Amino acid sequence: MQSRPKNPCNTTSRSLRRHGRRINMLLRSSAVMRPALYPWMFCLVAFVMLLGSGAAVAKAERVHGIVLAVTPSDGEAIVRHDAFGGMPSMTMPFRIVPRAALGTLQVGNTIDATVDTSTEPWTMRDVSVSATLPVTSDPTDAERRVTPVQIGDLVPDTTFIDQSGRPFRFSQLRGQDAVLAFIYTRCRDPRMCPLESAKFHQLQQMIGKRDMHLVEVTLDPSYDRPPVLARYGQLFGQNSRDWSLVTGDANPTLDFAARFGITAFPDPTIGIIHAENTVEIGPDGRVRNEITDTSWQPNEIIADIDNSRGEASNPFARFDLWLSRTATAICGNNVGAFSGLGDLLVVLAIFASFGYLLFRLARAIARAN
Repeated sequence: MQSRPKNPCNTTSRSLRRHGRRINMLLRSSAVMRPALYPWMFCLVAFVMLLGSGAAVAKAERVHGIVLAVTPSDGEAIVRHDAFGGMPSMTMPFRIVPRAALGTLQVGNTIDATVDTSTEPWTMRDVSVSATLPVTSDPTDAERRVTPVQIGDLVPDTTFIDQSGRPFRFSQLRGQDAVLAFIYTRCRDPRMCPLESAKFHQLQQMIGKRDMHLVEVTLDPSYDRPPVLARYGQLFGQNSRDWSLVTGDANPTLDFAARFGITAFPDPTIGIIHAENTVEIGPDGRVRNEITDTSWQPNEIIADIDNSRGEASNPFARFDLWLSRTATAICGNNVGAFSGLGDLLVVLAIFASFGYLLFRLARAIARAN
């Protein structure tokens, strides 16, 4: 057994001084103190701050509201909720977790739930029903019983009329590529219909000599009659040769939208609540691709269409589009804002910076020992 030191206090003091000198030498000699690594250290601090801010945004809140519609196929319910946190009272879709809880909800239920705002759409958990009230909206208007259109299916040949009052059917576009989207002219959210139409304007400018046509179908057919669509088209520089805005009888038009997964739910406070779906249609009239968010860029659509025709196209734009679609398919619309290669490179650069800094620190510590 080793003997105890005669003066433990002095021994401890000498040990602390020795370790202090080692740490000081490490800091002076290691890569940490080199100015060249300051940008990497800044990236690390920014990354940690980003994680911290993300955690703050994901704060859960309790909310009270009334169920206006239930869409089991999407695992979602449309709820008119009271004000909570910094959010005013409004109507919006929520994903219900666990999904089995959706089966217990009915139109008119007043509910209390915990809301997670870090997902898209926002998530409701711990849902409890307190009462059932009558609602003025017909729930069958929100969820239509139709057969969904899948990739490779023919586009339904519904009868429409365009902004000039002329009959329009998708069968008349056979032999052409087409891009389809859904809007309504009274939309007040700049991230939804106006953004989609602005991108269609860019697509129109890029068509050139391509045999291609753009179509936007209204989700508000009772209001969006041809003169209204014509005025809306003028706002976005629509050229009827390349771009059609179409409407029709209410039920066939909304059934057409529902077949592409677009549920249009009217709300008196904010207008029409609906999802997004941009559809590429091949010359054979069949669905080639679907993009269920608004993060796509016009050059990506053009590149995808050129590639489908065997023509030279931008491989980076095609990869961007594929990456965005894949991220959405795997992770859902909570990555709907992911814009492809650019965002991926930023994420990889942050992690590479973090990893490089850790490597240099580890190597400096190993050398010091």
